Amino acid sequence: MADTFNSYKDLVDLRPLIELIRTEGKPVLYERGEYLLHEGDIEKYISVVISGYCRYVTHRSDGSEGVVGFSFPGDIASGFSDRMYRNPSRLAIIASCRLEVLQLPFGYAFSKISEHDRHFTLKMENAFSRTLFERHLNLYKLTPAERYRKFAASYPEIIGQILVKELASFLQITPQHLRRIRK
Repeated sequence: MADTFNSYKDLVDLRPLIELIRTEGKPVLYERGEYLLHEGDIEKYISVVISGYCRYVTHRSDGSEGVVGFSFPGDIASGFSDRMYRNPSRLAIIASCRLEVLQLPFGYAFSKISEHDRHFTLKMENAFSRTLFERHLNLYKLTPAERYRKFAASYPEIIGQILVKELASFLQITPQHLRRIRK
């Protein structure tokens, strides 16, 4: 399994999809705190992050945010798995800072890509599944400090921009613990 954070990019050839979005996509700018996708909505768009980053969150029963992932420049931003089955999204995607993306309607993008590779959606689902399984295993086999180092190694140019509370939530530790690890 690849060592990059969003390792799905190493498991499937995204070049046709990214090129389609770069060629035909509409530029959209989100300010910090704006939603690309709300929990309970059906995903309408697939995006490629140009600048900034967004976080994937689920809301706990007490109303607090649990960060389950991030998309950085060059990454896809989408509630892919739920959208593939036309299910309401079980997560929200929120701009964590000023975020520039290119967007295409989800259905259009995947119908165009499927014309050239009819197994593309299956490959994407497999890549996302493998990436998430690896993250799940890492929660048990790596210490919080090791998970932080792995994350920081994947995105050294971005690690200083991520809010402490977001990264701590993703790592399943407190912000205080993350500050100690960073020292």
